[in-house]
Amino acid sequence: MKPHEQDEINRILSASIDAEDARAGGVAYSTTYNPDDASPIPGEHSWQHDVYWHNPEFEPNDPRSGITDQLLLLTGAAGGGKSRVGLELLHRYMSYYPGATGIMLRKKAVDAGISLVPFLKHTVIPESNSKAVVKLSGRYFDYPNDSILYWRGMKDDDQREAVRSIGQRGGVDIILIEEANAFSWLDFQELLARLRGTAGDFRQVILMTNPDAPTHWINEKLILGGLATVVYSGAQDNAKNSPEYIKTLSLLTGVMKDRLVDGLWVMAEGVIYDNFAPEYNVTDDAEYDPAREVIWGVDDGYAAGGGPGSANYRPRVILPGQVTAQGGIDIFNEYYATQELSERSVDNVLDWSYKEPDVAYVDSAAAELKGRIWDRGILSVGATHKVQEGIKNVRRLICDGQDVRLLRIHPRCVNLIRELQSYRYDDNSKVATVGEQKAKKIDDHGPDCLRYMTWHLRTG
Repeated sequence: MKPHEQDEINRILSASIDAEDARAGGVAYSTTYNPDDASPIPGEHSWQHDVYWHNPEFEPNDPRSGITDQLLLLTGAAGGGKSRVGLELLHRYMSYYPGATGIMLRKKAVDAGISLVPFLKHTVIPESNSKAVVKLSGRYFDYPNDSILYWRGMKDDDQREAVRSIGQRGGVDIILIEEANAFSWLDFQELLARLRGTAGDFRQVILMTNPDAPTHWINEKLILGGLATVVYSGAQDNAKNSPEYIKTLSLLTGVMKDRLVDGLWVMAEGVIYDNFAPEYNVTDDAEYDPAREVIWGVDDGYAAGGGPGSANYRPRVILPGQVTAQGGIDIFNEYYATQELSERSVDNVLDWSYKEPDVAYVDSAAAELKGRIWDRGILSVGATHKVQEGIKNVRRLICDGQDVRLLRIHPRCVNLIRELQSYRYDDNSKVATVGEQKAKKIDDHGPDCLRYMTWHLRTG
C-alpha cells in the first residue's frame, strides 16, 4: 500500500471517529430493531425507511436524503433485507451523480456475478425510476449519466489488481461490500484507499453482513471501535419475508440461532479454547515482575498474506512470559511481525526493557530461528510434543476442572487474546486417533507459542 493511500485511510477513519453527531460517531443507529428489541415498528418507521429518508429535507431521489456517513454497516439477523437496502442506496447514488464510479464486491468475483448482479439487474433497477445497462464483457453496469458500476472480488492478487485499476477521475465514489465478514482488515483498508472520487457530495462504503465472531475486525473496529454508523435489522423487519421463512429461522439452534436469529456476534462452535474468558484470564496482574525469570515462546513465520484471521497470514511471534509460584504462567507482552528477518525480530524483543530469557521454547521446525536465538547466548529448546497433548495442557492452564486459572495475559497482548478466542478445529479434518479433530491452521500463531512454552509445566 502506497504512503498516500495509508494517509487517506487514516483521514477517513479519523473523520469517522471525530464526527460530532451520534450516527457519524459510530453509535449504533436503529429506531426499529436491534438484538435486544424483538418488536420493530412497521410501516413508515421501519429501519429501511429510516435509512432512505434519514434527511427528509432532500428530494426522494437525492442520495443525501439517506444516511451519508462515510462508513455504513448494515448488520443484524438473517432476512432483514440488508442486501436490498444496500443495493438500492448504491443504485440511487450511481443514478443521481453523473460520472460516478462504484464497485460492488463479494470476496470472490464469481459470487458477485451470481448474487449481486442478478438482484440489481432484475429487482432493484426495474423497481426504480432510473435505468442502467449491464456490460457482461467488462463486468460493469453502464448508466445513462456516464456513471459506471463494476462488480469485482478480492480473492487473490489478480482480483486485487483488477480493483486497483478501477476509477474515473482518479478514484472511486462508492463501494458496496456484501458478506463483508469474508473480507480481511487488509482488504478493507485497500478498498478505503480507493475512496477518493469527486463525482458526488459524499463518498461512502456500505458493508453488509450477518454477525460473525466477536473477535472479527468488523465487530472490534467498526462496531465496538465506533468507526462506522451501524444499522441493525432482523427478519421481522422485512415485510417481504414469508411466514414459512420466519418459521424456518425459529428451528435454528446454537451459534446459528445466536447469529442468524438473535443477531449476536458470538463465537462459533468448534473453538479450541472455549474455556478462555477475557474477564478472568486477561488482567493487569500479568505485568512483568523484575524479580522473576523470563522465558520465551517463539513461533516462526514471515508472510503477511491477507492479514490477521486469514489462512495465508503467517507472522513470526515471540511471547515473553514468567512462570508463577503456582505453576502457571503470566504473558506480559507480545511481538508479532511479518516480512522481517529473524535476527531483527529477536533483537527487537531483546531491546525491550525486560530481562533476557533464560530459555526460549521454539517451533521445532524453525532451525534457522533457533540458531539466531542461540547466537545471542539464549538456550533454545524445540517443541516435540503432539499438538493435541499441548492443547490439553494449555486448556488446563486456562481453566482446570476446579475452576482454577493459571494462565494470565496482560491486556496489551491484543493479538494473542484475539487468537485464543478464534483458534478452532478444522470442520473438514478427519478425527485424530485420540478422538479429537485437527486444529485449523488459522489464528494459531500465539496459541502455538503458548503450547511450546508451557509444555514443561504439565502435570501428571
